[in-house]
Amino acid sequence: MSERDPAAAKWATIQVLRLTGVALAVFGMLAASGRAPWPDGLAREYAWILAVIGMADALVMPVLLARMWSSRDK
Repeated sequence: MSERDPAAAKWATIQVLRLTGVALAVFGMLAASGRAPWPDGLAREYAWILAVIGMADALVMPVLLARMWSSRDK
């Protein structure tokens, strides 16, 4: 049996994190503009917060994970 490469698993995790962050940001922007479903009792301004969280998830978190998992400093 072949062993799995831990770097491949880390790369896949970062890619999934980016994809979900982009999806969250797009949904937040669509919900804020009224083009996506949003709960009736919840203010639309929260959709913008959701979009910002999605952008941070797509842009900042992969960099932080890559630095944390880097083997250069060890």
